[in-house]
Amino acid sequence: MRKILLSLLASLLCPVAFGQQTTLAHNSILRSGPSSGSKRLDHLTAGTAVTIISRYANSGYVRIQTADQGETGWVLQINVKKAAPTEAPQGPQPGGAPTASTGATAGDPQIYPNAQMTPGQPDPSVTQSNIARNICNKSWSTDSVRPADSVTSKIKTQTMAAYGFTDAANHYELDHLISLQVGGCPDCVENLWPEAYGDRGHPMTQVERAAWNKQNPGSSAILPGSLEKDVVENHVHDEICFGIPNAKMSSYAKKYPPTVSVTLQRGQQILATEWYGCYVNIMNGNKPCE
Repeated sequence: MRKILLSLLASLLCPVAFGQQTTLAHNSILRSGPSSGSKRLDHLTAGTAVTIISRYANSGYVRIQTADQGETGWVLQINVKKAAPTEAPQGPQPGGAPTASTGATAGDPQIYPNAQMTPGQPDPSVTQSNIARNICNKSWSTDSVRPADSVTSKIKTQTMAAYGFTDAANHYELDHLISLQVGGCPDCVENLWPEAYGDRGHPMTQVERAAWNKQNPGSSAILPGSLEKDVVENHVHDEICFGIPNAKMSSYAKKYPPTVSVTLQRGQQILATEWYGCYVNIMNGNKPCE
């Protein structure tokens, strides 16, 4: 099924040469986001060696990482020398995705993605050595790496079909299994899945689930879903950034303050393999998600 999903996506989207090394054909402005209004980060000269780290173009821009300084940002796609595009999004490479847990999961199976189709995939440009410059930096935003709606809307349609979900699309969030604020790959199919707001017996929109949660605090009558995973994503981000001077903290940090520091790899592993176990810890006295 995973091969079918990837081939369907490849036929609908226009992939660029993800992960391939190339050079700039023209002088280029490196920007923080995919628009001319985004912050200017650097001026790159023609011939600069870069690695393409976005799967799809966004508003005519592609995300790149320079070979010499390791800077990441967006440049106009027309300024990048063409490399052979990939035929389809590739699966996780050895050592890429976090290692799956060998233990049993704490939650109901339906709250987790199919591990074969959605194992999770990190963003190769985010590493333990540079998190102070990206995900833990107060000037950094997920908007700087978030894929365009034209990309995600097609992925959502195809992943819902692959997962066999036939109810309304607004009952699901196209979620990054390893979230962007924890260094997840923004546009890798292996990191995107349709996560329900409710459960099979209680299909809900985001607004309906938020209202239900407010009216039924602490209730387990409906399985946890996308909104509950959001709590975990933010808390794990804060644990990764805990201890970094002047680090960016999430909006949940006051309610669920981090008390321990975890590595980037461990944080990504928590989200990829057992986010619900972490959620239980947070709800049970704000215990750490180590």
